[in-house]
Amino acid sequence: MKTVTCNLLRKNKKANNTKTVVLDVEGISQGQWSTFLLELNLIKKEWRSYGVDVKLKANSIKKIIEKGTSNGSGKWI
Repeated sequence: MKTVTCNLLRKNKKANNTKTVVLDVEGISQGQWSTFLLELNLIKKEWRSYGVDVKLKANSIKKIIEKGTSNGSGKWI
């Protein structure tokens, strides 16, 4: 089972207005898991313009997002 935790905080509201969602995902392959996290990251970016700050927590999420959002520049020398 893989778990991702999302903390939602409205920027212009009180600091105690944090909401947490925990998603326990079963039966997902590594490729599907990476795609799932990248899609959650896209949602995070889109909601930022509405004043919602989403923090995602999962194992290796930083590495997955870095590799999944790179444009490949710098790989060929």
